[in-house]
Amino acid sequence: MDMHRWIGRAAMLATLSGIAVAPGTALALNDTCANAHARPMGYQFTITGSGLVRFYRFATASGASYHVNSAPVGANDGVAETCDVLVYSDSSCTTQLSAGNTGDEDTEDLGGDGDGFVATGTQAHTIRVAQSFQASAFSCATIVQETTLFSPWFFREPANGYDGFVEIRNSDTLTATGVVVTAFNSNGTAAGSTTISIPGNGTALVQVSALGVTSTGFGSVRIATPQKPGTIVANLTTLSGVTGLSFDAPFSRRVSPYQ
Repeated sequence: MDMHRWIGRAAMLATLSGIAVAPGTALALNDTCANAHARPMGYQFTITGSGLVRFYRFATASGASYHVNSAPVGANDGVAETCDVLVYSDSSCTTQLSAGNTGDEDTEDLGGDGDGFVATGTQAHTIRVAQSFQASAFSCATIVQETTLFSPWFFREPANGYDGFVEIRNSDTLTATGVVVTAFNSNGTAAGSTTISIPGNGTALVQVSALGVTSTGFGSVRIATPQKPGTIVANLTTLSGVTGLSFDAPFSRRVSPYQ
């Protein structure tokens, strides 16, 4: 991508994240929270040097889940370099999210860091990426990914025994905490939700009727999972013990064009 196109795209993303940048103007160095550079979901970016601290901004949707990961790259991975991540749920770096790096043990062993969370609002979030102070320069590669899972369909009909069952597996060896399962009516309104934990390599079952869907109707289900992508896999089965019929509506993850 040529420089003019990159500056134009950076300005557009900055505007979407609440950063005022005139078209065609180069962004200021992002070494403070106020000068954070906007980055799109799924776009990997790299800083190279020693002892650098850089700030980045990205947008979230309320109730969706995200995972930020930063790791050293190069010949000396895991020897002395470390890349540390802090995530703030605002554009002023005042509200730090608690670490949610369950499922990041492989990254941490290599001197990296990760943090996952469920967004409480549709708003700008800020990432602080910091390198350890090493004599020689090294690189930290960082990526922000959405981890929310969606199933498009369930059917509920108490008279004929139809109900939806959400089957969830944790593919990591560590316990997955803070997994939020939400059922939506066909008009998009939330019927109800529950937050669960799943043991390493364990499975959980959530019944749609237990999420507040008590009358005849259909809708969809969302799973917000702060773990790294691929940790949580799920399927939704609608079945009736009366008629003996069943059908599946597997979950899929929303993926940005950069992933």
